[in-house]
Amino acid sequence: MKSFQGLLWKDYFISRMWFFGWIGIITFLYAVGVGVSKYFEEPGVIFLFIVMLGFMQLAFLPIMLIAMLRLEGRTQLWLHTPLNCWKLLLSKTLLAFIYSIVAFLFVDLLGVLSLSLNMIDFPYLPWKESIWFNLVLISMAVHLGSWILFYWTFYHSLSKYPRLKNIRWILIVIIYFVYHFGSAILVKFQWINDILNAWTIKIPSGMFFEIGPEGNQFTVNDEYLNFPLLTLIIYIVLTLFLFALSSWLLERKVEV
Repeated sequence: MKSFQGLLWKDYFISRMWFFGWIGIITFLYAVGVGVSKYFEEPGVIFLFIVMLGFMQLAFLPIMLIAMLRLEGRTQLWLHTPLNCWKLLLSKTLLAFIYSIVAFLFVDLLGVLSLSLNMIDFPYLPWKESIWFNLVLISMAVHLGSWILFYWTFYHSLSKYPRLKNIRWILIVIIYFVYHFGSAILVKFQWINDILNAWTIKIPSGMFFEIGPEGNQFTVNDEYLNFPLLTLIIYIVLTLFLFALSSWLLERKVEV
């Protein structure tokens, strides 16, 4: 346990400046949004900026993982550690996840600040919509991060094979298209859709914002979407599988 905590601290010290830099970018873009909103006297502009900042967090977790993995690859410290490879990957994934949660909460705080200062003319505090928005995006970010781990370990695992080393990127592209093309083909079958939609959970369908010559208009959709629960389970299992596969590939002590 202490060794894993030490690994977390090590990953934190090598990545904390990237995180603070990301927070700085969020703060700067929010300030730009406030400035644009004040200049054009359109309170709704800041709302659009906050939504944009929320969607930006989708890329933050994968970016942090790529940065830490590249640094790990250059130093090759993981080749000389007694810890299991799954712990090495878990440390980076967990830290990137914590960073993402904090970044999401920071964006939410900016939204609450805008509402409290009457920068946004909104009829109520959309906390339910914000929670679902955060959950969906953080889940997508974690799943995307699992693919990043797999692609990185798969890419470097082929360095031991001279015939495949020069076509590693082509193989990754092939895997990407085969997966997405195969998924698209499968969902075209009605019986598969019937299975996927057998169990569903209801989530808010969202809210809409419109800027026009007659002013800003918020529309809250009271309807709910039936989200397929089995699809969520499949993505969770796939995420865990990709993490396990990445750990197995890294365990082979490939050179990077």
